[in-house]
Amino acid sequence: MMNLDTFVANEIGISLNNFIYNSISIFKYDTHELSEYIKNKCEENPLIYIDEEKIPLAVISSAAESSPGILSELFTHFNCTLAGRRKRAMQFILYSLSPCGFLEAHTSDVSDVTGVSCREAEELLELLKAYENKGIGCTDVYDFLAFQLKNLGKYEEELFTLFMSNLEAVKKGKLDFLEDTTRDNLLGYVKLITENCLLSPIQGGEPEYIEPDATISIEGGSFSITINDYLSDSITFESFEVQSDDRDFKKKIEKYKQEYEELSSILNARKMYMSSVLTIIVNKQREFLLGNSDFLKPLDQNDLAESTSLSPATISRLLANKFIATPQGVRPVKSLLSKECCHGTSVSHVMHLIRNFSGFEKMPDSKISRKLGELGVNLSRRTVNKYKNQILSQK
Repeated sequence: MMNLDTFVANEIGISLNNFIYNSISIFKYDTHELSEYIKNKCEENPLIYIDEEKIPLAVISSAAESSPGILSELFTHFNCTLAGRRKRAMQFILYSLSPCGFLEAHTSDVSDVTGVSCREAEELLELLKAYENKGIGCTDVYDFLAFQLKNLGKYEEELFTLFMSNLEAVKKGKLDFLEDTTRDNLLGYVKLITENCLLSPIQGGEPEYIEPDATISIEGGSFSITINDYLSDSITFESFEVQSDDRDFKKKIEKYKQEYEELSSILNARKMYMSSVLTIIVNKQREFLLGNSDFLKPLDQNDLAESTSLSPATISRLLANKFIATPQGVRPVKSLLSKECCHGTSVSHVMHLIRNFSGFEKMPDSKISRKLGELGVNLSRRTVNKYKNQILSQK
């Protein structure tokens, strides 16, 4: 594979140092941050514009039909207020929302994929629900109605349970099986709910959909990788004829053109390297992505750096805060990596084995180590303790 300095020298025509300096932020940007960056560059440079004819019609249509943008607003808010694994977990939660704002992942899924504990996942969900008291992140209509009633100070466990367990009877008005007082109270509660509560957190026309940074799909038995970065391919430079005797103006135009060429080249490099890195990941983790395996094969950022001739720092920037849609759902790209810990066995595989030992939670570390050894995985008691505690911390 072509290494970075060769690519920069031959294809871009700018110095490697200049390329690295300008690419540091761009490589780290997720799709949404990158789009804003490109739009800002178009505003700063009068000769750069976005050619909508180069953007796929499906993307333009989706953008035109989307709702006001509450999910994008949430991304921006929590990216600014959270950090580390809590930020990554919240991003995963946001990607796991249905178009109507209900959470489609269980807190245990959030924990397994992002490394936060189930308790932390619950806390993050409460933060999300509390954002402008919208209730985004509730699990279903039942949960959302209860959320709204609690905010109104009108939640009554007995009446609410009676209402939810007799929806058909309420709908048909057949409540004769209830005593008069209970029936009157229930009808009053139903009126309160219908007049004050919504049925989903996100209302309006076509609900908003937040697209991840890349998509893995299966076509004809093979994986196909799409980098969801449409603006990079659509930026265009508007040619401008300059009179030869106006040197200052000519220099200004040349500067604008150089800015365009550097921006375009760095964006193309970002896309090319992301595609290369994801191809390596997909080929390595094929069985996991197909749902044929419950654990990952050994692959880490150093392996990716070695395979692509990129530096570990560049790999880290490319993968930072990136999410990918897979046949197994939307996941952080980094969640598809797992270090080797023992002769071709990944940490993911070891933790999978430990989880499947009956009663491992109370099993002595020495016994777990011995049982792993019987399976050909030789780990010290201390290493076993570390992995077991990681598993327990996610519960």
